[in-house]
Amino acid sequence: MVKELFKGGGKAKIVQFSDDNRSLPDGSKIIYAESEDKIVLYHKAPFQGVTTYVYDRRTGGILVNGREGNNTNKRRMIELGSYFLSNAKDDELVTLTVHTKGV
Repeated sequence: MVKELFKGGGKAKIVQFSDDNRSLPDGSKIIYAESEDKIVLYHKAPFQGVTTYVYDRRTGGILVNGREGNNTNKRRMIELGSYFLSNAKDDELVTLTVHTKGV
């Protein structure tokens, strides 16, 4: 997930629950990350595989688990991000700022 954010170097912010055991009301876990070029959303639903969305701010394209996505995938990514923010309290979250010279 982090490699997608750092192609070309820079800074990224990652937001997640501070307690790894904490999950959303539906039992899923979400990690949100962004850099100047990309937005990445990691989603793990109970009893299902992981889905990783990578939105490219410059092109407007989206990859879902490494494959080209579509507008439905973009809407789903926004829904998941909104769900995460509406069900998480600020004091339950941790924000990491990561700097790199490139990966």
